[in-house]
Amino acid sequence: MIGLFVNWKNIIFSGAATGAILAILILIVFILPEFDPGSFAVLCGGWFSLALLSAFIVNQISKCAKWPEVNFKILIPVGCITSIIPLFGPLFGMPNTEPITLATVVAMGAIGGFFWSTPFAIWSFFTSRKITEEE
Repeated sequence: MIGLFVNWKNIIFSGAATGAILAILILIVFILPEFDPGSFAVLCGGWFSLALLSAFIVNQISKCAKWPEVNFKILIPVGCITSIIPLFGPLFGMPNTEPITLATVVAMGAIGGFFWSTPFAIWSFFTSRKITEEE
């Protein structure tokens, strides 16, 4: 349980990084090569696999850089929800693959990761304050 008590700033940063990496992976795997998954099940499976992969990449970067690690219990939901809310719709309605459009998608992923990691950061902030006050 103590692994969930990470500095709220690290949670926010890791969530934004998860969203940005997720957007980059989706662009690389699905959008740029114009990959047609063939079915909705394959699309969802691939989409959520990339969300898991982005959470894993952020966790590994944190380990290598010796930054505080954010738990997968936080990064996986952030990645999965970010893949649906800010990314799913705009990617299918994307007008072109110009660099500015691709950069906008990555920015949307980062903003989505920031937004969806905020509840976890708030929870961690208040829980860590409560533990500190009890000691």
